[in-house]
Amino acid sequence: MIALIVSSVIVVLAFVTLFLVHHHKVKEEKRVQMERQIKDLESQAKRYEPLVTQIRPHLLPHSLRVGLAERWIKLLESRQLAGDKSPEFQEKLAEAEEIVREVKAQTNPPEQPIENNKKGQEVLNQLKNVQYLIMKDYRDGKLTEAKGQQFLTDLRHAATQVVIEMNRAQAEEQLNNKKYRAAMIYFNNIVKELKKYKGTDQTRFRDVLQETKSAIEKIKPLAQQELTSGPNQLAAGMEEMEAEEGFQSDVQRAVMASKAKARSR
Repeated sequence: MIALIVSSVIVVLAFVTLFLVHHHKVKEEKRVQMERQIKDLESQAKRYEPLVTQIRPHLLPHSLRVGLAERWIKLLESRQLAGDKSPEFQEKLAEAEEIVREVKAQTNPPEQPIENNKKGQEVLNQLKNVQYLIMKDYRDGKLTEAKGQQFLTDLRHAATQVVIEMNRAQAEEQLNNKKYRAAMIYFNNIVKELKKYKGTDQTRFRDVLQETKSAIEKIKPLAQQELTSGPNQLAAGMEEMEAEEGFQSDVQRAVMASKAKARSR
């Protein structure tokens, strides 16, 4: 009888142990799965965040900015539902919600032109990321073809606007330094960029094209005056090269003559 009781206790303990081990294993698997899901959502949200917070609002239409903002906040909310309850994340989520509200309310944002090439290149890289995400959403069936095409057109216009602002800032800097020829190079870069729209979207940048051409015509006489009054750096450089080459030729002839004389001995 005692042996039967002992055997029963052992069997019960074995079942309890197996249950606890299995329960711990399931719990651990759920924890690992939750952490992976949270990290994946965090990674996705990080791709959207700079597109919402760093791309200057005037470069993108309101519908596209709202779309990016909503996608960003949805990923953060999914991260919360996945189980991230940390105080740091809750604070970040509250800040993001405030930013998204501002994006939705800001239908006509003030212009903040690109001030230098570095900033412009950063924005162009961000626009490439937006393009990638738009194409991905289209392939995943989250965007219609018409909407996706419209967003891609908006991005093309945004990239052109960045190029305009980059070159305009450089031209203004050269004008302030009275370097008119250099300024003309940057203004001509704008004209070349806008010529890509010949036949399509001609009216969108028409005013910019006219303003740029007027600026070029205005500084042409100053650029010509700068060319004629300043030293001809190219000619001076050629003279230096020719003098150096002549000197080298004289040395080479002297060396050859010396060797010939030595051989004759």
